[in-house]
Amino acid sequence: MKKKISPVLIFAGAVNLVLFLIKLYVGVRTNSLCIYTDSINNLLDTLSLCLAIIGVSFLNRPATEKFCYGFGRMEALTAFVMALLMTGTGISFAYNSLCRLLSPVPVWYFLKYALIITATLFVKLILGVIFTVKYRKNPSPVLKTVMLDSFLDCGITAVTLISFTLSNSSGYAFDGLFGLLISILITVMGVRLIISSVSELLGESDKATENKITETVKKINNEITINSISIHSYGRDNIFAVLSLSAPSGENDLNTMQCSIKKQLKENLNCNSSIEWEVFS
Repeated sequence: MKKKISPVLIFAGAVNLVLFLIKLYVGVRTNSLCIYTDSINNLLDTLSLCLAIIGVSFLNRPATEKFCYGFGRMEALTAFVMALLMTGTGISFAYNSLCRLLSPVPVWYFLKYALIITATLFVKLILGVIFTVKYRKNPSPVLKTVMLDSFLDCGITAVTLISFTLSNSSGYAFDGLFGLLISILITVMGVRLIISSVSELLGESDKATENKITETVKKINNEITINSISIHSYGRDNIFAVLSLSAPSGENDLNTMQCSIKKQLKENLNCNSSIEWEVFS
């Protein structure tokens, strides 16, 4: 992840903090659990973005003697912790919503508060668009997490607004019912992000990169046999591939061919490589 992403994360964190304060005020004034839950979700987003900024600062540090492959995996670790926070919050909200369903309490509807919540929805939508643009330029697990979370928050705020309006005309139980729906959405998204982050941390096989490496080798010399490809990822910008290749005995200049393969892999895939040769007749 580039250093220039950090200001975007700082800006998004500040926006989420402001949204938290606004929704907390509206939630307290209206006694709406949905709005209160939505406000705490924005506070969680603020804390997650602070965590993301710390993770980014590690990515920009050079490799050390102890961590000779750099700190690229901090990106996936940061996304994993953010997903854990999201899942824990969703479970907590589910409990509070069930309590509200079992013991409904009055919710006080005011049009001005409904308009304020509507405005916060569009703010989150704009943040989601900004993160989408950044993610397309720099696909990172952290940016993917905050991008998906921004769009998820738009849906959450929309459901909150519907619940707030229905509670005014159809009874107080809607507040707990929609609060439960919101908590399920947060929990499901959090679990999906946990699975994605853990897969990356555990080194899930990257078939797409393997296929691209195979294509690169075959373009250089179609007679080369690829015995095995082992990919070691230490972050998106720090990928190392170990290739076991076989070449016909008639190939005299293996060194030139090896240099060509390494150069193409570095230029096309940003992948460092080591090649072991076997010669067959």
